[in-house]
Amino acid sequence: MDQVKRLQQLMARLRSKKGCPWDKKQTHHTLKPYLIEEAHEVLDAIDSKNPGDLREELGDLLLQVIFHSQLAGEKKRFNFNDVAETISDKLVRRHPHVFGKSSRKMDSILKKWEELKREEKPERQSALDGLPKSLPALLRAQRMQDKVSRHGFLPQSARETFKPIEDEWKQFQDAKKKNNRKKMETHLGEMMFRLSWLAHLEKLNAETALSRTNKEFEKQFQMWEKQTRPKSKPSSPKKKIRL
Repeated sequence: MDQVKRLQQLMARLRSKKGCPWDKKQTHHTLKPYLIEEAHEVLDAIDSKNPGDLREELGDLLLQVIFHSQLAGEKKRFNFNDVAETISDKLVRRHPHVFGKSSRKMDSILKKWEELKREEKPERQSALDGLPKSLPALLRAQRMQDKVSRHGFLPQSARETFKPIEDEWKQFQDAKKKNNRKKMETHLGEMMFRLSWLAHLEKLNAETALSRTNKEFEKQFQMWEKQTRPKSKPSSPKKKIRL
């Protein structure tokens, strides 16, 4: 049996009258935290470089897609086949350099990609429209920078980026002297954004860089914990009582 079809049937049974009480009460909204969690577990599996873990976590993520499709299907809105058809059509439409005769040069491909997206969503007036507002701040900064860089909006050299960082640092220090925490936060955000842009210019991934630093910090702290943890004293042997 097709395993995707089997998965759809299993989910339909879980949602049926004689199915699982927990699955039956879920909605698109209640499943949101699990979708985010499963996506992050896929990222952890990729970092672990364990194919077995990655296969399992991708399955958990696929289950979320099947679950949401099942919920929509029950309300006659769309089903999993509609989801698959929509993304398949989009892939063909947005890759005219593969499925058509458009230029295969990277600059032309990216420009055409943005044009096609605007044609699909004419209500979107800005190149930044459509970016999820719920993205983590650092990741959203990177995605915004990736988009605006195609329009030459931000500085295009690392040297141009250093000066604003230095200026924001001085303003942060001035705000700290005046105990103006709102301005401190503003200048801190500006510095973080500029550092993220510096990573973009150097073709580095700021999210990956920070994640690596987080892991290294975690290791160092755990080593410190072991070194500073009081060593348990061996219990003194009980004295024998002589009768």
